[in-house]
Amino acid sequence: MQRNLKINMRLVPPRRCVFRVRRRLHQIAAVQPRPHLQHSPIVYDGSTTLEKQLQTLHNITWNIISTAQSAEYTPEPVSVAYSDDELQTLYHDLIRTDSPSHDVCTPDSKETIIEADFAALQRIAIRLTPTATIPDDTGNSLTRRLSVRREGATTPAPPLVRSGRTHHHVLDLMESAITKLQALVASVDTAYPKVDHQPTPALATIVSTAEWLAVVRSCVYENDIDAAERTILLMQKAGLTIPEEAVNHVLGVYASKGDTTRLESLMHRTLSKGPPTETQRDLHVKAHLVRASRHTPSGLPDLVNSTHPVFPTGALDVLHNYEASGHFAPIKSYTRTISALFNVQTHPSSDPRLGQSAARAHAWDLFAHMRYVAHPTPDAYLYAMMIRACGSAGGHVEPERALDLWTEMQENRIEPTRGAYEAIVLVLGRAGKGWLSEGMRLAREMREKYPERERNQRRMWCALLEGCKRVGDLNRARWILAEALRSNTPEEGSNARTSDVDAKMLTHIFHTYASYKPPFSRSATRLLDPASHPNATGQSEANASQPEPPPLPDHLRVDSTPTFPPLPPQTPSDILAEVQALFDRILRDTNSNTNLPRPDQGTDVDDPLAGKFANIELDSALVNAYLSVFYVHATIEHSIEVFRSLFGKSSQSRMLQGDAHTYLDALERCAVAKKEERGVVVSWAREVWAEWEKVEARAGSEGYNDVGRWARMVERAHAAMRRVLLLNEDVDGALSLLRTFVDRYPPKALSVSSSLPSTLTTTPSHSMAKPLVRLTSAVGPKDDRVPPIIGFSDVELLHHRLVALRRTKDVGYVKWVCEAYKGLLKKRRERVLKGAPRCTDAEVDDVD
Repeated sequence: MQRNLKINMRLVPPRRCVFRVRRRLHQIAAVQPRPHLQHSPIVYDGSTTLEKQLQTLHNITWNIISTAQSAEYTPEPVSVAYSDDELQTLYHDLIRTDSPSHDVCTPDSKETIIEADFAALQRIAIRLTPTATIPDDTGNSLTRRLSVRREGATTPAPPLVRSGRTHHHVLDLMESAITKLQALVASVDTAYPKVDHQPTPALATIVSTAEWLAVVRSCVYENDIDAAERTILLMQKAGLTIPEEAVNHVLGVYASKGDTTRLESLMHRTLSKGPPTETQRDLHVKAHLVRASRHTPSGLPDLVNSTHPVFPTGALDVLHNYEASGHFAPIKSYTRTISALFNVQTHPSSDPRLGQSAARAHAWDLFAHMRYVAHPTPDAYLYAMMIRACGSAGGHVEPERALDLWTEMQENRIEPTRGAYEAIVLVLGRAGKGWLSEGMRLAREMREKYPERERNQRRMWCALLEGCKRVGDLNRARWILAEALRSNTPEEGSNARTSDVDAKMLTHIFHTYASYKPPFSRSATRLLDPASHPNATGQSEANASQPEPPPLPDHLRVDSTPTFPPLPPQTPSDILAEVQALFDRILRDTNSNTNLPRPDQGTDVDDPLAGKFANIELDSALVNAYLSVFYVHATIEHSIEVFRSLFGKSSQSRMLQGDAHTYLDALERCAVAKKEERGVVVSWAREVWAEWEKVEARAGSEGYNDVGRWARMVERAHAAMRRVLLLNEDVDGALSLLRTFVDRYPPKALSVSSSLPSTLTTTPSHSMAKPLVRLTSAVGPKDDRVPPIIGFSDVELLHHRLVALRRTKDVGYVKWVCEAYKGLLKKRRERVLKGAPRCTDAEVDDVD
């Protein structure tokens, strides 16, 4: 045993050890009989890697000895077939402790483990099932009973049939055996109380630790967690040391389900002798995070089937409790918690004090706190996540902070991963002009560092398109689209090859078309000097006076195969034609996914884009991006025609369901209509406003009135509709709309506010479970539960029209509305910062 331990302690033997082994083999051959060996090489029946290597080593030994014996009868020297290096490699492979490359876990390994566990259950059942029929003592003589035993009147144990109750049968046998053995031990202690013996755990020599683990795994595979926990308690009852792997199996299931009660109960019963390990601490934190992520709002009938992640207060308490005990959670636990904080969304059913802004601020505070208390150097994954958070779509983009983290990661000699490169490029792209070139440089650096073309690059394409659409770089966006369509990569877990293009990427493409400014504009054409170009004067005036030709009808425009020439579109008409061709290609490829009308196409054989968008999901965001191109580059009549073809009532097929952004974008397009377009706009605006009222009423019934992002959308929609009415000289309609807004969202709604919880206050304290180091400013996170309000800029045009009409009473009402919202908003801010209680009704009435 000691010799084996010494061999296992040395992973790579020195060369002199190999020479010594070889010399010993020749010494063995010298004492053998002269004839050749009569024994053939041993063939092992097992199929494991270790047994195969043992067989190979034995065969090599047999060949060496045979060659050494033959050398004495052969006049010519015989060379050995195996060199010293080969023997050293074989010896290294035999005693290695890590898994060989061909033993890496594969999809079939789980099935192999299940089969091995079932075989272990069979062995336990055969071992514990009674195999002899022993007659009762009543009416039988001792001679008869002994003859029955001697003659072997036994019945074999029935074979174990695989079913969902197999593990229950084995557990019953094990529990019965434990009970009998414990009773036997107790009887021996009673009969011989003075005998000094070491207490031997029951079933210690009958069921091995590996078999106990097999029973636990079988229960987990059958999704019977009660049986798995029963197995652990049986081990505890038998007096065995519970393996950590067995406890982790059960804790992992509880953590994945977010069952914190049963997880903590099991930890309390099985881990009373010492602190939990790092894995168990991580599972404890994970359970609280899963529970917070699966929060189901109550009282909202339309949202009962949806879940919304809430502020993970329980996970933060667990982290700080482990810090107080001196047993820090691993860094991946902090990474899980920070990721959960970044995913928190403001929801009506959540705590008003713990919304998205508070969660994002606390995530940065926890990052700084972790580096000060537990783990000074983050890993690559945590760095990538914090860099990506610098470019959050819902917050302020911070490219400087992202570059600081990027530089710090390299100074700490942490190799940037693909995710880190994608994160920094995303932040630089969202930062807009001035940062996109640096993002392109880092993207090229990543492609040189990770040249695998079989990897899906969708995230990198989307990160670059974030910058293209902000600067209107259509040429680069078209190149990215072409590269994405050209590189077809298989999805994970599937052999089918799909393109890198998805709905999100096409949304960015359409936004780039909308922000692109064509180089040629007919209205910006300059006339030539008549004196120097007399022949061109008439032609220039004629061309300038002619209006821009209307777009082609649909049946003419879509019959042509969509082509994308190397030169980007030069006029708004070229932009619309290219966008229309791309969108029609998407409609044809998603024919089985939507019922939108299709253009009549005879064949797609000559179309190079045919089938490239078959996996695209036609959602509202993609259609809204498509409409935004027409809002910018097309006339109002053309925009209305396209909108009604997708969402209007005149279509003969089922239309797409518009969302809040659909109607908000249409209203804001109406608000900036030119003077000659106002007559056409007002009727369409009233039609869109009727649909918006339905969306707003539904959101109000679900409690979204004071959710920050929705509240800001309500303000924009009402301001756009008031402007449309005022541009069409409907002052009374705009004033009535203002009164409706005030009645629906009164100023007194601003008085409902709460102070920040203790974990989010910026006051230093070492006695509370809160971050000791903060990155949040002393002002604290912004309040994202402010209901819709009215500012003077929202009603400035209405105020001017009322002053011009000398309607003094209505002017006073507009001023009162602005001052009421302003005063109560100021008091709300003071209460949030100072932690004061809510305003009384008298304070609300005092606002002038």
